[in-house]
Amino acid sequence: MESREIEEKWQKRWADAKTFEPDVSESRKFFLTAAFPYPNSPQHIGHARTYTTTDVYARFMRMKGYNVLFPMGFHVTGTPVLAMAKRIAEGDKEIYEIFKNIYNIPEHIISQLTTPEKLVDYFSKEIELGMREMGFSIDWRRKFYTYDKIFNKFIEWQFLKLNEKGYLKQGSHPVPWCPKDNNAVGSHDTQGDVDPNIDEYVLIKFKFGNYYLLTATFRPETIYGVTNLWVNPGVNYVRIESNGESYVVSSDAAEKLKHQMKLEVKEQIRTVDLIGKNCTNPMTGEEIPILPADFVDPKNGSGVVMSVPAHAPYDFLALRDLKGTSFESYSDRLIQVIELAGYGKYPAKEISEKMRVANQQDGKAEQATEQLYRAEAHGGKMIVGKYKGEKALIAKEKIKQDMLGEGKALLIYDIINGPIYCRCGTLCVVKRVEGQWFINYGDEGWKEQVRECLKQANIIPKKTIVEYEYTIDWLKEKACVRASGLGTPFPFDRTQIIESLSDSTIYMAFYTISHYLKDVDAEKLSPEFFDFVMLGKGDAKGLSAKTGIEERLLNSMREELLYWYPLDSRHSAGDLVHNHLTFLLFNHVAIFPRELWPKQIVTNGFVLMEGKKMSKSMGNILPLREAIKKYGTDVVRFSVVSGADLSQDADFNPTMAEGIASRMGSIAMLVERCSEFPADVNSVDRWLLSAIHKKVKLSGERYKNLELRDIAQDAFYGAVNELKWYMRRDGKNRKVLREYLEYIILLLAPFMPHFSEEMWEKLGKKEFVKDSDFVSIAEWPRHDEMKIDKVADLSEELISETREDIENIVRIRKAAPRSIYIYCASDWKRKLYSMAYKEKKFDVVMKEAMRDDRMRADPDETQRVLQQLIKNVNYLSPLVLTLRQEMEALEGAKKFLSRELNADVYIMPEEKAQEAHAKKARQATPMKPSIFFE
Repeated sequence: MESREIEEKWQKRWADAKTFEPDVSESRKFFLTAAFPYPNSPQHIGHARTYTTTDVYARFMRMKGYNVLFPMGFHVTGTPVLAMAKRIAEGDKEIYEIFKNIYNIPEHIISQLTTPEKLVDYFSKEIELGMREMGFSIDWRRKFYTYDKIFNKFIEWQFLKLNEKGYLKQGSHPVPWCPKDNNAVGSHDTQGDVDPNIDEYVLIKFKFGNYYLLTATFRPETIYGVTNLWVNPGVNYVRIESNGESYVVSSDAAEKLKHQMKLEVKEQIRTVDLIGKNCTNPMTGEEIPILPADFVDPKNGSGVVMSVPAHAPYDFLALRDLKGTSFESYSDRLIQVIELAGYGKYPAKEISEKMRVANQQDGKAEQATEQLYRAEAHGGKMIVGKYKGEKALIAKEKIKQDMLGEGKALLIYDIINGPIYCRCGTLCVVKRVEGQWFINYGDEGWKEQVRECLKQANIIPKKTIVEYEYTIDWLKEKACVRASGLGTPFPFDRTQIIESLSDSTIYMAFYTISHYLKDVDAEKLSPEFFDFVMLGKGDAKGLSAKTGIEERLLNSMREELLYWYPLDSRHSAGDLVHNHLTFLLFNHVAIFPRELWPKQIVTNGFVLMEGKKMSKSMGNILPLREAIKKYGTDVVRFSVVSGADLSQDADFNPTMAEGIASRMGSIAMLVERCSEFPADVNSVDRWLLSAIHKKVKLSGERYKNLELRDIAQDAFYGAVNELKWYMRRDGKNRKVLREYLEYIILLLAPFMPHFSEEMWEKLGKKEFVKDSDFVSIAEWPRHDEMKIDKVADLSEELISETREDIENIVRIRKAAPRSIYIYCASDWKRKLYSMAYKEKKFDVVMKEAMRDDRMRADPDETQRVLQQLIKNVNYLSPLVLTLRQEMEALEGAKKFLSRELNADVYIMPEEKAQEAHAKKARQATPMKPSIFFE
């Protein structure tokens, strides 16, 4: 059968048996979710990683005996789908090209996707089909869309709860903004899903005639070290008026500033009228020059930069670049402001020269800047000014407040990870919005509870914990509504819509009851309804009388919530740690009691295409359904989760996919032929059984930390290699092979469910593991400790490495031997080997060795062997074969070695070596026999 036939066969059987539609039961439950998709375009292979990771885990937990719920919905909140529909309606060529050439959508279908509803309908069906074709064990009964009225009622209730707790606030605040859409924007609204990061600039006023030059800085404490101002000769500057004062900024800055302050652009300012002139430092009263610099970005800050060359690498480099120009006389002026341990008077000069930064265009200039700024912020101390002797970080805030209070500076905000563009194509800015509603993530009491929640949750990978801690610390107010888009009307101002990162924080709880609400009138879903179902407040009888919802149904929903909650595992890509995943913690802490807080969060890396990031411009996007059609579901599944550790990016490439398919064929062939094998007994049988039981033992531990790469590599690539070695070593025992195959199919089932189901069925009635109608719900295998045979493992390792050593010698000699003598090390060397493994230090081991009569009798030989062992001490094993075991292993493989090496093979202890071989035989060490050719 072709892979697609097998996939359709098992997907139909699962659906018919309702295998993945769990209900409340007496069984232990496991509830896991993945970030629901946004259906404004088809999914590509990169999207498969998070969902496959989640599904592998779901399938494993199901086989471990848990009642597993893995639901899915669709996130349609916000403006992306509106913007996409609008671009299609306008005949946008780029969108048509992408959909037609990358995603293979017929042009007549594209032309119909001109409304948000049609777009959502088409792409959600497309995504759901892809997920079904991927064999994800999803309970589709619970599907919902975030613009469904029943879901809107749930989100309204959530915001009523946040308001009750005092976590909603309204006021004037800077927010990321799209001037064209006239809306606040978040990561779901921007091209590339980039989350705008806003930070505060201090605009310092430098007097210039009747005007002020405004310089934007994050480091107001360095004002005492300013030697000059920078303007870019190739940039347009303008004079603006605001609050009765005139300022000079770049024209780009003026465009941004008008969203934060009332201003009027008065005239263009030529850079020739600025460069070479002087202005006044507001804190020192010193006259300083205005100089040219190419690094000044007109879109960044105010487009005018104050120069602190002692502490800012870009400023030092720009001054240095003036040598040979008419401004050369200014190039060596540096003023130290901050003292920093490990640096001299001029840290920027030191770090630039140490890193060999060529000039202000050199990419290393940014690295030098980040490194020095971080060091000075945390370890610097002021040596000048009013706050001399204080830490730079503390002085920074005090100096800022002084300048603001004295009218020497203004505050503005900017997107520091820009430029960022709205999905409509407009450059995003920061706008100070009056009457804006926020979720106050800056509330310190709330933060403390979230830190507690984080401590009790299992975070995978562990190294991401610091990212959550960092995010919790810096989070402040987050705009939670916008003027347009799909979603839930804000309950305190129904002209506003709750934005997409604010309505996707506790929706996991909605999955537990969503299938009950399909036929319930949304108007009946009052706040009291959700108080009862989600929090247990009130009673079902009174609520039923008030809402008209059956008492039985209300109790069932409450029971469902209590059964499935808390969320056992949340899955997403790692880029959501700094927003969605941390918001999830905040909102669960705010809404639910401690016992219902999330128990685990798992994040993963992305998928590369042949080593490169997927992008439309590179044309290397592989649509998910096309990948399934081309390579087969289980190949795609295995590829995206087995190629890298969880936090690293995985790489998909055709060669790897073909290799996976080929190995699947090898396993299938053995399943087909297994019954034909005789019952021949071979020493390699014990090794094969040991190998499979070790895999089972290891897999359980590895799943605890979701070490999917290690599990997958061992259960698939390792298994295929072991089976090939078994056959090569003349393994022919039907029962042994059968036992291995029954176990390995179980281990592969979470990764390759369709292939595993097919193999499970072909194996028929099971002989060594518990049988089941589906491998997907079969019992996860238990290892038999008695079958883990360390002697068999070491014996086979010895045989394999000895064969490899002989082949290497033949390759070097370029001559094949007629006879091969293999000499095994004496038992006294094994005793010395164990001493070396235990102590690892030459002097200590040698001293102990001299207490042994045999070793003391020949100290020179003991020393020689010990030196050899200590040289490779990190590779020594806690267990070593005895001479008898080593001889038996090699004797048992004698026929195999003769056939493989096309020579007569002789095995003997080193003491029995012929005189001509004696010197060579003495080189033998435990597990490393000496080899002599004739």
